[in-house]
Amino acid sequence: MPPALLGYSNFWHYGEMGVSCQACIFLRLHVKVLHLNRDCAAGLRSVMRHGKSKSITILITVVLFMDDNSFRQLLSRLGLSWQGYAKVRKGVKKRIGRHMQKLGLLTIDDYFQAMTDPEILKDVERMMSVSISRFFRDRNLWRTLEEEILPGIIAGNTGKIDVWSAGCALGQEAYSVAITWETLKTKRPALPELRIRATDINPDYLRKAKLGVYHRSSLKRLPDAIKVIHFHACEDGESYCAADHLKKYIVWEAHDLMREQPPAKAFQIIFLRNNLFTYYRREGVSSVFLNVLDSLDGGGFLIIGSRERPPSQTYTLSPFKGSSYIFQKT
Repeated sequence: MPPALLGYSNFWHYGEMGVSCQACIFLRLHVKVLHLNRDCAAGLRSVMRHGKSKSITILITVVLFMDDNSFRQLLSRLGLSWQGYAKVRKGVKKRIGRHMQKLGLLTIDDYFQAMTDPEILKDVERMMSVSISRFFRDRNLWRTLEEEILPGIIAGNTGKIDVWSAGCALGQEAYSVAITWETLKTKRPALPELRIRATDINPDYLRKAKLGVYHRSSLKRLPDAIKVIHFHACEDGESYCAADHLKKYIVWEAHDLMREQPPAKAFQIIFLRNNLFTYYRREGVSSVFLNVLDSLDGGGFLIIGSRERPPSQTYTLSPFKGSSYIFQKT
């Protein structure tokens, strides 16, 4: 028994059975691996070659469970934060394990080598994106937006109002802006034109966001009045669809925040919540953050996550009425 496979008794038992049973023509092995190092990977390849030499077809399904050390290495490679991924680590590790399996890779070093291909690297970065969000996350923020921030912007702007939802994930934030705007329309006779740019690195998220279909559990915290006016039940009976009068405000766009310039200039509001300052290492975000600020109009508002903090030396921003996560550009 190869030393690399010590501890994987079920695996080796099936391997021995496949070699000794002359009547056995086809054998499928399911291997659950918590950590696959170089020696173990070599052992698996050896068994596969050994099976072929005996004219026995052995299919090995490797279910990879990436260990924390390998995940730390991957985060470091991508400039991402270990602490930022604390609550979503398990799901992201599973995605990466499936991707490694799809590529036929057995070690993190193999994976790093594959990531020298720009397309594979792009796929990895997309899989590291996180879709967790909800409608009207942080009620105090949305109350402030409806009662103070938007009325103030409207008072000084008769033209178009541009809002950027950066890292929009599945779109709940962008639709929340649209619902807030529709609520204001019931209180004011005339409003400027509103355009919401909702961007994300993950095209799968954008496709789902554009459809605007959400499981009913996603809407459970919304007041019935909002659900009745702005959503309608889908045919499956389990989901709700966002109304067309919300969708008309939103432009969905694939955008890599870390590599590309902002999608436009002179935004009146930028939502940068639970994104740049959560999942990326602080030392790697300064230039990106400056680009974001450059795209914010004078007097415009930057909104980050309630537990996030911007770089300490941000002279062009002032906390809005003492808020720790709403800032106005001076």
